[in-house]
Parts: sequence; C-alpha cells; structure tokens
Amino acid sequence: MSFLCARLDNGRLLSLFLLALLAFPGLAHPETGDSYKNRTHAVTTVVVGIISYARWPSGPNPIRLCVTAPTQYADGLFDPILLSAPRPIKAERIAFDSPLLSTGCDVIYLGNINAGQKQNFIQRINGHSILSISENDAECSAGNAFCLQFEGDEASFKVNLDALARSGVRVHPNVLQLARKPVPPL
Repeated sequence: MSFLCARLDNGRLLSLFLLALLAFPGLAHPETGDSYKNRTHAVTTVVVGIISYARWPSGPNPIRLCVTAPTQYADGLFDPILLSAPRPIKAERIAFDSPLLSTGCDVIYLGNINAGQKQNFIQRINGHSILSISENDAECSAGNAFCLQFEGDEASFKVNLDALARSGVRVHPNVLQLARKPVPPL
C-alpha cells in the first residue's frame, strides 16, 4: 500500500511539474529565451553592418531587404527603427517561389532550403544586383555572398568572393572587420 501511495505522490508531482512546464515554457529552458534573443540581436547587427558597407549601382532608397524561406534569427530585421537609419532598410517576408525575389529585393536574407532550392535560387538572382545573406550555409559554397556563422550567442560570417563579384553589388573591404569583432551583448 505504501508503494502505491508513493507512486501516486510521485505521479502527482510529475504531473504538476509537467503542467508547470506547459504553463510556463520558459522554465523548461531558462537560457533558451535569452540565447534566442542574443542570437537574433547578433544577426541583426551583423546583417545591418554588412548592408552598411554595400553599394548598389542604382542606390536604392530605402534598401529592400527580403527575408525568405524558414528562418530562425531574422525577427530583428523587421524592427521599424531600421527605416529611420541613415540608409533606411525596409524588410519584408517574401515567399521563396515569388518572382519578387529577383525583381523587388536589394538584399535577400535566405533561411533554410535544400540543395535543389539553392540551385534554383542562385539561377533566379543571377544577373541582378542582389546581395544574398544565408542563415544556413556553413561552407558558404552554394552561391550566397555572405553566410552567417554561429558560435554560442555570437554571429559572424564567411564571404564567398565569387558570388559577391557576380552579384554586381560593391562591398567595401572593411566589411571583413565585422567578421572578426564579436557582436556586443544586449
């Protein structure tokens, strides 16, 4: 009988614990919210930094930043404050299969796509002055000009010089300093 009571008490405790985790998801991974927030901030800082060193033949105003495919850390790019920057940036989410990706974007922030989609993407933007920044291309060999790299809560990037040259967008060499400096915490 005492075994049954102990089992019920443990079962009840487990139920209460699981209920608390469901009611307060931050308890399950207390650092996850901060980690996500820090990475999102780091991505926003790096992407805006890269854009600040870029020059397009047409000099767009505002710079049209298109976010496409499933992303993890792009939320900060939609901050309205970016529209009031010295070089305004207007971000919008665009479907991956939209023709606007090759005609209505100056910068494309690319999320998670498969190898076939990457080939299709590179063909679609070829010949257009579009700067591509990938969130999920660790080797940076799939045709994106910039590929974000993550270590802990910090973000940096790799540069694919061939893809950058083909993009038609000029980027000042000082952009490489951004890859070396850790992004300051919030």
